[in-house]
Amino acid sequence: MSESPIQAFLRAVDALDLEAVMPLFGPQAKLTMPFGEEAEGEAGLRAEFGKFISELRATEHHLHSEWNPDPEMWIAEFSATYELTDFSRRGPYKRAVFVRTGDGAIQEMTLYGANELPLGEDGRTYTDIRGPHGWLPTL
Repeated sequence: MSESPIQAFLRAVDALDLEAVMPLFGPQAKLTMPFGEEAEGEAGLRAEFGKFISELRATEHHLHSEWNPDPEMWIAEFSATYELTDFSRRGPYKRAVFVRTGDGAIQEMTLYGANELPLGEDGRTYTDIRGPHGWLPTL
């Protein structure tokens, strides 16, 4: 059995290889990242993935489950662990991805992420969790 588009994507990201990531996507592909960043087309995706990869020394994804409910739709649950350029480690974080394909490439990818902290870990309640663009609704 050949690799799914999600498996190919995660393999290329784990290699930190932007040039292996890009051919997986169609020229007008759309991307939505976990914190809501959006990109469209080759230039937009290259910028978003390039920024992401440039902040990493290493990353590791473990695929937990994957579904292909129709020929052009893929859904997966996975975990992600990151080593940043400052040598700090983050994760593992739970992730989910929805992928629509067509013409032999990924046409749309939406990534969802979870970064749960135990309620008492740093004294903040979930209502005080902040992301790069402000408060993160945690429901």
